Amino acid sequence: MKNKLNAFLVIQAILILILVWLLTYFGRDEFNNIKPNTDSSKNTQSLLKTANGVNYITLSSEIQSNSGIKIQAVQSSTYIKNLTNYATVLSIDLLIEQKNRFNEIKNQISLLSNELDRDKKNYERFKALNDDNKNISDKALQEMKVNFDNTKIKLQATQELITGIKQNIRAQWGEIILSMIDVGARKELFDFLVQGKARIVKVTLPENANDQPPKNISLALIDNLNEKFLASYLAESPTLDKSIKGKTYFYVVYSNQLRIDSKVIASQIQDGLSSDSGKYLAIPKEAVVWNSGQAWVYVQSSENKFFRKSIETNTESSNGWIVKENLIKENDLIVINGAQLLLSEEFKYQIKNENDD
Repeated sequence: MKNKLNAFLVIQAILILILVWLLTYFGRDEFNNIKPNTDSSKNTQSLLKTANGVNYITLSSEIQSNSGIKIQAVQSSTYIKNLTNYATVLSIDLLIEQKNRFNEIKNQISLLSNELDRDKKNYERFKALNDDNKNISDKALQEMKVNFDNTKIKLQATQELITGIKQNIRAQWGEIILSMIDVGARKELFDFLVQGKARIVKVTLPENANDQPPKNISLALIDNLNEKFLASYLAESPTLDKSIKGKTYFYVVYSNQLRIDSKVIASQIQDGLSSDSGKYLAIPKEAVVWNSGQAWVYVQSSENKFFRKSIETNTESSNGWIVKENLIKENDLIVINGAQLLLSEEFKYQIKNENDD
């Protein structure tokens, strides 16, 4: 019995040794990873720091050199705002028809006014004769009164026609163009329009554009952007372009090369903003990194410290973005090479190790 117990203990010990060996063999990768993970954690913590609740990255000069980190001073920018939108070259055929009709009715009004004045004088003369011992019969006086009243009615009706035409022109073209037809204002311009030597272009500018429309804009055909046409401000349009959202204005182009009804690109560069509007800075695209839909740049505050700051991307330039001086100042040192590396390093601590429970 004793020999059987001893044999059982020996077998049990052997099984335990085998089990320990198996655990050691298959768990060697986990064991080997303990030290590197610990070192990595220490390394991350040594690079990521926090001051007043704000994270920043610390990199020694050696790490910056080995990682290819490059910095550049932020430069100021002359902010110019490009207003670009579509425009339509308008036909003025209907306007010319309205003008011709307007002139025709004005001539009728002039004739009827003269006729009314004549009928009024005749009626007054007939009435005086009738009052003087009936030198003119009552019937003749009555007929003259009817003629006078009929002429007055015709004149009033014709004057209402002219009022209606003026209302239509005003609703479609506005007061400035109406004055060209009504009182002959800017006759030379209107003559150019009628002769086809000039064009009226309806321009839609963005709703966030300045209240005062630009005095001059540049126009280009969609299929030929290299050929430019200078257009001058004429008037505000009383009608909107339903296909484009924004404010509409009339501009004049002294050229007949733009075909009627053609779509053109309208663009205008405003004067630089005044000093009280603030300073604007140029941020190169190489400096910008994206995270959670927001654009960021890294600013070097000292030899080894790098802070991440957000920027607005509303105004794009040919080589990056134009931003108003705020969180970032002129001559701040920003990272133009290696910003993505800094972003990865900053967020490394947020990545949970797959071996952590």
